[in-house]
Amino acid sequence: MRELIKDAVNDLNSALELRKLVIKKLMEKKLKESDIIEIVDAVDDLSLNEIQKLGSNLRKFPMGCDLIEVAVGACASSLTLTQFIENCILTDYMGLPLHVCAYALADIGEKEGITPLEVLKKVYETVDVPLDLDHFGKYGPMRFPREITHCMGECYYNGPPYKGCPRGRIHKRLIDKEKLYAHEFEDWIKLVSTVCINVVEEQGGEEHAAPLEEMAIVAEAAKKYGKGLEGIFHVGDGYDDLISGLKACIDLDVDVLVIEGAPFNRAKDRLKAFAKAIAVSRILVKGGVVATNGAYEDECRIGLRSGLNVIISGFSGNHHGYMCGYSPKTAKRGNFGLPRVMRIIKEELKNINDVNLINKNDLIAIARSSKFLGNVIYPEMFGGMFIGDAHWVAVKNSKLHDKVKIRKNLEDVEKEYNGEKLGLLGGRYIAWGIVKRTMPEEVYVSDANKWVEEATVKILNEFGINAYKCNGNDNEVVKNADKTYICSMIPEIILKIKNKVNAESFI
Repeated sequence: MRELIKDAVNDLNSALELRKLVIKKLMEKKLKESDIIEIVDAVDDLSLNEIQKLGSNLRKFPMGCDLIEVAVGACASSLTLTQFIENCILTDYMGLPLHVCAYALADIGEKEGITPLEVLKKVYETVDVPLDLDHFGKYGPMRFPREITHCMGECYYNGPPYKGCPRGRIHKRLIDKEKLYAHEFEDWIKLVSTVCINVVEEQGGEEHAAPLEEMAIVAEAAKKYGKGLEGIFHVGDGYDDLISGLKACIDLDVDVLVIEGAPFNRAKDRLKAFAKAIAVSRILVKGGVVATNGAYEDECRIGLRSGLNVIISGFSGNHHGYMCGYSPKTAKRGNFGLPRVMRIIKEELKNINDVNLINKNDLIAIARSSKFLGNVIYPEMFGGMFIGDAHWVAVKNSKLHDKVKIRKNLEDVEKEYNGEKLGLLGGRYIAWGIVKRTMPEEVYVSDANKWVEEATVKILNEFGINAYKCNGNDNEVVKNADKTYICSMIPEIILKIKNKVNAESFI
């Protein structure tokens, strides 16, 4: 894989072949620790500029998710239920996924005299966006003493290297409290969209995470109900720790990789180590989405340049409010991190091509697309690649997915197809799903993005379909095809296309 990684720095086709190779190994459960070491070593040999180019290439469709978003921690043990729900309403209005810190919901419920699950149900009833569950153990929401729930974040404030939590307080659990509501365990999994597990114990961070055996129980429950699974690990020393964290995540079959830097980045060259962790994760991540839940401002910036998709932030009081976007001596409890992270993303995206910061309209479009394709999304495959990514799974498991309306779905298209030559205006996953179901002899594809069009045609051809590029010319597609579909779920784009050519849409 070394030569393929080197070539993927400057060649998108090599990047595509690299991802196909890794996905094949992941799906066949044949990716070994030696493979991870080879990949880490190969990326380690690259310059910082090359690492950024590699990660950016692997974020492009269809190698990874080419959307940037902020997941928001809206809860804290110090909040009232009213304050918490108001934070959720604002987050939902912005169209950002909610990062649910389960221990805080349980603490709020205790103050209100209701069960932890009742608090989660109030959130679920209030919002439509995906819910991302963290701090969840084998009995349900983890419970911690006050010195943890009200931690002032000294490690982030003081900066690296992390020397362990004072007074040995992490990972101190109030297990008896957790056991009181153990019967609610699966109900939590059913309501959320994605679930986080923390594997840093495998990296030597026993004081900062639950046992890996416990995380395996949570992972199994998430898989049972078709939820997305996220694996959290530290940058650590940037080599051995990185390898052990990635291996633990792969062994537990996670979909999304979540990297924590800041005080947990102990590498000599912090920024190169963080960029390397992102780029290596881009190669190895099963579900195409790479996130960070803890990164100083300079790490956030280098991460975005190296293929990062998601930054987790939070409201004042929530620990994620200071864990991303700040620097030593400014990262402290009480920060409202979301505006800071949004500014960093906006500034960085000025210099990054073909990447968009997601908003609620984009989320609605993904929900419509997911509804159209039905059960043909990730981890379903086509041509050695996944149809969609872990982001689609999160949206599919949200209330938003249930609320959106479409006029026609993939089954309808399959029923009405009579062997015609197909035209597809748009070369992304909707196009893939249509071809997989109808298996036409000839397909003509047009997409405004030259690489999206090229990659789609390449994958269709390798699958045995006679597919032809039309170089972004929609008229050329309509001229050659018997039936043409607009493969977009964004009304403005659909109207723009319909004003130029005669083609069918699905909304």
